[in-house]
Amino acid sequence: IVPHASPWEGLTSFTPALMGRVVPQMWGLGTFLTVVLHLALAIIYGVLISFVVSHIRQMTAVLTGGVAGLVLYFINLGIVTACFPAMRGNEVSVFVTHVVFGLIAAGAYRGLLRRKTAASANAAPSE
Repeated sequence: IVPHASPWEGLTSFTPALMGRVVPQMWGLGTFLTVVLHLALAIIYGVLISFVVSHIRQMTAVLTGGVAGLVLYFINLGIVTACFPAMRGNEVSVFVTHVVFGLIAAGAYRGLLRRKTAASANAAPSE
């Protein structure tokens, strides 16, 4: 299913890829623009996941983040299939990337949210 036991084996740091999908060279997007677009999409995904998990307990939030990543994968797959069929392929790595991103984003958001709440609860009132 996965070449050489890694879903990202075919990508290098210089491969222009958006959300795990290699951008065709005929599109003429440079590596810098591809990275900027990738980061913009990652920020949008992260904000969406943070809205989903903002009122859920820590471990449930992490699992919910994985499910949110799965939902985002299917939305991404639908858009790519309809609008950019040249980017289809290597779906296992794209699937794994979306789910792992959802798990990590949810865990990081809940961890930071929890830390902020604990810090403000420990603050002594000044009189």
